[in-house]
Amino acid sequence: MRSLRYLALSGIDLKPTSKVLGLALATAWVAALSASPTLGQGQVRLAVLELVDLADNQQSPVSSDLLRKTLIASGSWTVIGKDSVEKRLTEFNVDPRQACNNPQCAFDIGNVVQAEYVLFGTASLLASAHAVTLKLLHIPTAKILWTKVAEGHGSSQNERTRNLEKVFSASAGEMKLLKAESDKSKHGKSLAVIDLSENSLQSRAFFERIGTRIYGNPAYDLMSPTELTELLTALEINRYSVVPSLENMIGLGQKLGVSNLLYSRLYRDGRSYIYRLAMYDVPGKSLVLELPPQPSEDLIKLLDYERVFFNTLFNKEKAGPPPLAVKDGGKSNRALWISLGILGIGSGVAAYWVGSLDNDEPSDKIPFPRKPPEEP
Repeated sequence: MRSLRYLALSGIDLKPTSKVLGLALATAWVAALSASPTLGQGQVRLAVLELVDLADNQQSPVSSDLLRKTLIASGSWTVIGKDSVEKRLTEFNVDPRQACNNPQCAFDIGNVVQAEYVLFGTASLLASAHAVTLKLLHIPTAKILWTKVAEGHGSSQNERTRNLEKVFSASAGEMKLLKAESDKSKHGKSLAVIDLSENSLQSRAFFERIGTRIYGNPAYDLMSPTELTELLTALEINRYSVVPSLENMIGLGQKLGVSNLLYSRLYRDGRSYIYRLAMYDVPGKSLVLELPPQPSEDLIKLLDYERVFFNTLFNKEKAGPPPLAVKDGGKSNRALWISLGILGIGSGVAAYWVGSLDNDEPSDKIPFPRKPPEEP
């Protein structure tokens, strides 16, 4: 649970973007909410913003209404009505139809409608699934306390909707167990995401999932995409000209002043999609984790690939082992292959390259082996 920073490098907390919103923040209810009990006790005011469809960056009313309905049925929240939110925003000259999927606008809206918590995110149709991201923002402390990345799968719209309702029901159960903290000083390791994907619905959906997962992990403090773009412009760096080698990624991270750099790219190769993810430890000048891409025409398999990467990364962070550098596939005598059983390789057995345990220096390139190394 970490405080969001409006300007990550300067450590400035989120704040209202206008004097009008500042007046809303200054009302007495903020002081009353600062000492918050455990979430989900019925009296807690929650504003559910309209989820954003990344296909056109517009609001997704059907998914939003389903989420709101599920939270109300749980009995754990005082959910502010959609009409009440729209009326309040209109009074403050805020367009209620404007899509909102970032902490700053969610923070502003939360102050205007006098909510203690704001739930916002996205809902987009991706292949045969409704891909959903959710983020729960605590207004008094400006902290994202909880996030969710999930899908409602199904071969028909009705089936996807039923499964999405199950996702929302499970989310309501998770949210009510949270407890807000008043400490705004806690920050994780600074992290920037260098995404070199093309601008498509698929790439936007995957990039959103990355950001949501990182926001939900207190070990990291994510630099906002807007700030990253501004900083790259100020440094006169074209991200698309950077070759993703170990040396280049570490050098870029040093210029950005971050502790970690995450490289991501989703692109097409013929009829197949290829997804690449790699995490770098900038001070340690090492590659923390990288999974070899598994080309697939099925985007759902790539969702599994992304899930495995972040589960592995966060488990490594929690365990605290030294980072493992991925080495050239030619040095395979002591390579580790871990079966994960969800990426659909062969008969449903997945494997990813962990790295060699030899003591010589790691390669400065990012290898992406397509098959297990041969035994000597």
